[in-house]
Amino acid sequence: MENGDLTYRIIGCAMTVHRKLKRGFMEYVYCRALAIEFKKAGISFEREVWLPIHYDNLRIASRRCDFYCEEQVMVEVKAKTDYSNADIVQTINTLEQLNVQVGLLINFGADSLQYKRLLNNHIRPESDFQDVTAEMVGEGNDDLFESRHYLPEWVIEKMQRERRKK
Repeated sequence: MENGDLTYRIIGCAMTVHRKLKRGFMEYVYCRALAIEFKKAGISFEREVWLPIHYDNLRIASRRCDFYCEEQVMVEVKAKTDYSNADIVQTINTLEQLNVQVGLLINFGADSLQYKRLLNNHIRPESDFQDVTAEMVGEGNDDLFESRHYLPEWVIEKMQRERRKK
């Protein structure tokens, strides 16, 4: 499937969600509704997927994106009155660092659905990447990708609750 066709289908799903819900909800509400529309449209996706951030040829961290569709298109969802240049820059930076070629920034918070298709022209071959070591970045924790700096706050809180129970 061509990326253009897939982004067209994703935008169609987003239009359906916006038409039914309108504006005024928090981002997670739109993400849930969008997931339902993706399933109806036969678009395979992962929600809140952690993708690696690369620096040179090293994986140094991970970052969450709202959706990763068909292992081709990253989708960032917003629920603001209007998305800003900072949102566009963040999405482009995320595309480049995550080494994903096509992204969509979709905003449900405006009167009409806002969307922007963004391209990463700096794709690097995946085979060149390796994990950074704690020694390379001056940290003592050998388990860099499990440290609190790379996990969402809710995962940290859950881990702390489970630790208190023991």
